[in-house]
Amino acid sequence: MSGTFVARVSVTIGASGATVWDALVNPETIKQYMPVTDISSEWRAGSPNLWKSEFQGKPFEVTGTVLRLESGRVLEYDHSRPIFRPAGAGRAPVTFQRVTIELSDEGTHTRVSVTERDNTTERELAHSEGGWRLALGNLKALLEGTSVVPLR
Repeated sequence: MSGTFVARVSVTIGASGATVWDALVNPETIKQYMPVTDISSEWRAGSPNLWKSEFQGKPFEVTGTVLRLESGRVLEYDHSRPIFRPAGAGRAPVTFQRVTIELSDEGTHTRVSVTERDNTTERELAHSEGGWRLALGNLKALLEGTSVVPLR
């Protein structure tokens, strides 16, 4: 049954909402706290996203679309599960997950809450939660000036 496993991860960061928001949509900053080598998006509702990276020496892509954007408050997008394309391989079926990132002001801090829907198994749920814990922990460390966990 698709969509029954929903990941929820949040963190409070000692930075303004504007600073956190910029880190969420600035490709150069994203590469510092998420395991991606390149990201392309216009960050507006309806625009496509393309995330590129590598896992165990194999390049992969994650595609998606910005679904909702309320600048400084909410970023919602869908994304494909990683697509590994060996040379000469045909297209594999693509399935999507939906991510909602919400920011809330907590005085001099900002609360970042991530919800990722459409995990189809408990294993996918655990992977999603672990990945977001790592990404948000790295985002917090980056913006607060502490050590970021190596990503590659």
